[in-house]
Amino acid sequence: MQNKEIVSQLPVNPSEVIYAITMETLLAAIVHRLGAEALKLTEEDLYLAREEVLAAISHNLDERDYIDMGLDAWEITRNL
Repeated sequence: MQNKEIVSQLPVNPSEVIYAITMETLLAAIVHRLGAEALKLTEEDLYLAREEVLAAISHNLDERDYIDMGLDAWEITRNL
């Protein structure tokens, strides 16, 4: 049986989001940096910030490391 077939038969929603960074998180970080100056930003400024953060995450984050760490802890907990 192929891995995709096995995944499709597990009793959970495979498209469920495990972790997400929202615009609210990004906006809070901008306000933390700029304070009240953030109120002068345009919608275009904010969308540009979003795109730059997305690019930084996609270029620098290898989620496999985090998945492996989580699964290591899961296996230990499961075998207790």
